[in-house]
Amino acid sequence: DEFEKGSNALLARAWSPGWSDADRALTAFINGPLLEYSINHKKADSATTSFLSPHLHFGEVSVRKVFHLVRIKQVVWANEGNAAGEESVNLFLKSIGLREYSRYLSFNHPCSHERPLLAHLKFFPWVVDEGYFKVWRQGRSGYPLVDAGMRELWATGWLHDRIRVVVSSFFVKVL
Repeated sequence: DEFEKGSNALLARAWSPGWSDADRALTAFINGPLLEYSINHKKADSATTSFLSPHLHFGEVSVRKVFHLVRIKQVVWANEGNAAGEESVNLFLKSIGLREYSRYLSFNHPCSHERPLLAHLKFFPWVVDEGYFKVWRQGRSGYPLVDAGMRELWATGWLHDRIRVVVSSFFVKVL
C-alpha cells in the first residue's frame, strides 16, 4: 500500500546507528535540552527529548551509562545552585525508570502481550476491525493530531513520547 511505504532516505537522515552516535546523542542531550527538560518535556513541537530510545533499544548505550552521566550533571548543577537543572534530571530519570519498569513487566510477564495482567480485564470488550486499524496505521483516521503522529512515525521511525501516548491511547480507547 502506498500509504505504508517508509522512506529509507528519511529514516537514514533521522537516525545514525552505532555506539559513537549514541554517545554523541547522549552528550548533546546532557549539554543541551536536559537543563530545561522539566519545562519543555511536554512540548511536542521541538527537540525537547533525548532521542536516545533507538540507541537504548539496540544496546548502543546502556541505561546505566545514561543514568551515571545524567547524575554527574545533576551533581554539578547542585553545586552551582541550579535547582531547575536538578529538577530536570529528576524528571528525566523518572522517565527512564518508567521505561525500565515497562521492560521489566514485559520480560517477567511475557503473556502480557496476549492477555491482561489483571484477570478482571479479560472480559473487556475488544473489537477487532482491520479497516479501522489500517486507517489508524496509515495516519488517515480523521483526527489531525493522531494522523500527524502516525505519519511522523512512518516518515522518521520516531515519535515524541507525548504523541506516542496520544496515538496509542486513541488506538486502545477509540478503535
